[in-house]
Amino acid sequence: MKEHMSITILEETAKRLRGFARRERRPVSQVVEIAIERLLEEEVPESDRIVTTKGSFKGRFAREDSYADR
Repeated sequence: MKEHMSITILEETAKRLRGFARRERRPVSQVVEIAIERLLEEEVPESDRIVTTKGSFKGRFAREDSYADR
């Protein structure tokens, strides 16, 4: 679900943003959303990230395998 937000930025920044969005053929809101996502990816502490993999586990493992190094 999308949420509406209002921001205030410098006029020159807004002009550059609109020009960039036109060149990319994207709505300004989408360009802003992508930029914010990239910023948050860079700034979120590693400890707050959830690590996932594309693979899936299809075998079995023993409890000892998971906790052997502890």
